[in-house]
Order: sequence, then structure tokens, then C-alpha cells
Amino acid sequence: MYTTKTMSLVESELAKLVSGLSQLDLNPQIEYAVLSEGKRLRPLLVIFSAECVGGKRDKALRLALGFEMMHTATLVHDDIIDQDETRRAMPSVYKKWSVNDAILTGDALIALAVDLASEYGETIMKTVARSALDLCDGEHMDITFSPKMVNQEAYFRKIRKKSASLFAAAAYCGALAGGGTLSEANTLSAFGENFGIAYQLRDDLLDSTCALESIPKDLKATRLTFPLIHLYEVSNSERREELENYLRLLSEEDKGSRRIAAERIQVMLAKSGSIAYCKRSINEYVQKSVQSIMPLRDTVPKLCLIKMTESLVA
Repeated sequence: MYTTKTMSLVESELAKLVSGLSQLDLNPQIEYAVLSEGKRLRPLLVIFSAECVGGKRDKALRLALGFEMMHTATLVHDDIIDQDETRRAMPSVYKKWSVNDAILTGDALIALAVDLASEYGETIMKTVARSALDLCDGEHMDITFSPKMVNQEAYFRKIRKKSASLFAAAAYCGALAGGGTLSEANTLSAFGENFGIAYQLRDDLLDSTCALESIPKDLKATRLTFPLIHLYEVSNSERREELENYLRLLSEEDKGSRRIAAERIQVMLAKSGSIAYCKRSINEYVQKSVQSIMPLRDTVPKLCLIKMTESLVA
């Protein structure tokens, strides 16, 4: 109930923020991107982290909105890079308008995030900027990886930047905005990073095990998910070559070939134990995330963070 009420508050404040941008020519695109359905995990993390250290949610609210703007900007730009025509069952911004509109919309959202974060001082402003830089670097690592050059160490280095950095920054900055000590902020930052890693692992798992009415997004883009990396590492040279052939088929024009390749990859993942290994890794990072905030005093916001994390258990 507490989390639901907080989400409703975030949604309401996002709508108010966007309505205040009606003078912008890009307002329709910004509204479309920001007010589409989302989990709002990052703003929740900001608010609950602020409250965990005794802060008031209204003091951290605009910072929470800033983190959602930054996250939404990455989604708008990622859809262009991945050539994903839909986002949450709706046309992507670039598909509904144009690539140019989508690039500018993402840029505008980054500017809004910076503007909102600047209200909270230099330390928070720099943390937001550094997490944005990590996001860009992590995305570049993602699109340049190939099976022969990637391993689990490289994968975790990538997701710490691409996925976990914004969660860690949200928790860290939320704690600072709530008046927390540096020790409390670092504790919540560790929580955010472990939560972000578990979240990305779970996303990879879902992409590797979903029904094949449509080819999973990451498979379609031949992105190297955690189960795929594990499969490559535990395979002999013959199976690696087979996997590489199937990955190449995913880029073929023929839908039948793509579907067969995706099906074969999923069979290989299951037989190799890669799916089970991914589930164990998710559970490991969920436990790390929960344990990291145990030193904080027991409060309703702390319990909400724990429940958010435990919902990721495979």
C-alpha cells in the first residue's frame, strides 16, 4: 500500500511537471515518452532512500522526477540504437514521430534531469552526471560485445555501468537529499547497485525464457545476455560454433529462420544449465542487496526496498 501510494504521487508529479512544459514544441513527444506506463523504480528508490535516513519525501520529490527523466531519455535513445519499433506495446518515439524527434526528445529529457538535480547541490549534480556517463559507456560496451570477446567479468563490468549505475546513484542521492550521513548514503548506494544487477539479470532471464510468439528483444538484437554468455563459456568449440551460427541467423530477413534460431538457442540454454545458473545469480544479488541495508534502522520505507528486491527472486 505504501509503495502504491508513493507510485501514485510520482505519477501525479510527473504529469504536473510535463504539463508545465506546454510552451515547448517538443512537449507532445516528451509527454508521450514520460507518461507512458513504467515501473518508476528509480524515483521510488530516491524517495524511499531519503525516508530511510529520516528525510521527508517532499524534499526529495523533484530529484526523484529527475532520475525518471534520465532513465526515460535512455529508453528513447536505446530504441533508436536497437531499432525497436515498440516500447511497452506502444510505438517508440522515433517510430511515432521520427529519429530526429526522438534524439531531441532524449536530449531534452537529459536537460530536464540536469535542471532538477541542480536544485540539490554540487555533490548530487556530479553524481547524476557521472551515472549518465556510465550509462553511455555501458551502452557502448553492450553494442560492441561479441561472443568471442565477452566473459562474465566483462558482462558484470558492463551492467554495473549500463544498468546498476543509475539505481546506485538514485539511492545515494536520495539519501543525501534526505539529510543522511555519507555512511548511510554509501550503504544505500551499495543496495542500489546490487538491486540494479539483480534487476538486469532477471531481465536477461525473462528474455531467454519467454514464449516465442515474438523473438525476445535482446536475442533479436543479438545482445549477449547473461545466460548466453554462460552458455558460450561452458560450451566446447563445436557448440560455440553452433551458437554463433544461430546468432547470425537472428539477423536474417526470413522470419522462419529467425524463429528456428531463437528456439534452438533456448533449447541450448536450458540443456547447458545456463538458465538455472542465471537464476542462482539473481538470488545471490537479491540477498546481497537485502543484506546491504540491514544496518539501517527498521522503517516502512526500508521494508518497501526489501520487498522491491525480493520481488526479483527467480
